[in-house]
Amino acid sequence: MGVLRFPRPTGIFVPRSTTPILTTDMISPPLSPSIYGDSDNVTASIIPALEYISSKLQQKLVHVTLLIGRGNPFPASNASNQMMVIPVSDLDEPSWRLLYRTVSKAVRKFALDNSWIDALTRCQHERDAHWYLIQQSIRQNEVVFSSEGLTLLNMDRIYTFKRRLCILSHRELDVSDDHPYIASCVRLLHRTIADFQGRPFSKAFFHRVYEQLDVRDEHLARVARVYQSEYEQEGIVLPRPTPQPDHRQHQSHSATAARARRMPVRPIRRRGPPPTSSISPKQGKRGPKTPLSASDVTPITRNEWNLLVAGEIQRAKASVTKWTPSPTVMAAV
Repeated sequence: MGVLRFPRPTGIFVPRSTTPILTTDMISPPLSPSIYGDSDNVTASIIPALEYISSKLQQKLVHVTLLIGRGNPFPASNASNQMMVIPVSDLDEPSWRLLYRTVSKAVRKFALDNSWIDALTRCQHERDAHWYLIQQSIRQNEVVFSSEGLTLLNMDRIYTFKRRLCILSHRELDVSDDHPYIASCVRLLHRTIADFQGRPFSKAFFHRVYEQLDVRDEHLARVARVYQSEYEQEGIVLPRPTPQPDHRQHQSHSATAARARRMPVRPIRRRGPPPTSSISPKQGKRGPKTPLSASDVTPITRNEWNLLVAGEIQRAKASVTKWTPSPTVMAAV
């Protein structure tokens, strides 16, 4: 029986189509910075690693609560996120070794970034210096992961806010590069103001709290402007600019002062008492005066005063009738 062999095709026929295979509707828009810029929530890629750590700690009947925070507004998988991990309570030596060994295994097994191990190594020496941060984070109580053996809390948003602005202050970044930092700080500020019933913060507050983090005024002003334009309300109360002095008014004051300095100083003329000859002879001698002190009372004045007063005393005396008993009345008695 014979075998039929067809010739090998020289090409693949593709029918013509008026519509292209790939359209712009098939392309999704670029990711918004809010998806990864806030970094307040753990990404889905590290949840299996966290569940692994929690199960290993639970097997040893250990529960650990950690504070996590990132200096850069990027997800935890980013190598330059500057992660911070601080245990809430002081761990004893066996619990600390168990936590460190479990996290190291999770990093290797789930291909996590080594920043987790670096952060755990630093937190041994940094916990005592961050007692205020620990207290504020516990009061904030923002849980990002919770299981039987492990609980993760977000760090204080004010600390994260200042830390990201501090990174901007010590790095020379372009405007396009520092936009994720500013946008994440605006979102952190909005959430914090919502917790404080909508009350804005003053610029001096950010200079007083967490003083180890230096923040420039221009970065605070930029965050305040972006917050004002985005939410139509004040987030950071900035001091009002002082009005510039009017140069024309200043020149008029200067000219007046110059004319006053050029005027000659006239001597002060003092007027003495008038001469005796200037008294008019029509005035005559002055009459007696009412005594004002003991030196004004003379024997003549005393007698005149007694004469004036004696008449008033006599008129003021009440008439007294003297009763003389009658002999007939006495005899009747």
